Amino acid sequence: MKILGLSRDSAESHRKFIEKHSLKNMTLLVDEKGKIAKLYGADHWLLPLSKRVYLIIDQKMNIIYHKDMGFALLPDQSQTLIGEIDRTTKKTSHD
Repeated sequence: MKILGLSRDSAESHRKFIEKHSLKNMTLLVDEKGKIAKLYGADHWLLPLSKRVYLIIDQKMNIIYHKDMGFALLPDQSQTLIGEIDRTTKKTSHD
């Protein structure tokens, strides 16, 4: 499993963020023009910003979890996302 972050910030900004928060195992992708954010419904309709949208995408590129938080953080984001991954893994293993 790979965790990716996507932001409209620059690559240099990403490097500083990774260093500041010791996120050595996380990949942050640069989307300065918002093209990828728009594809996943994370682009703000007016401002040059992206909303916080949490996605879990399976190996077949299907979106199995989608939560649009606007500009807020997902409460207990790590536990929530791990719980969703566990839930969908169990669901697909029983199908």
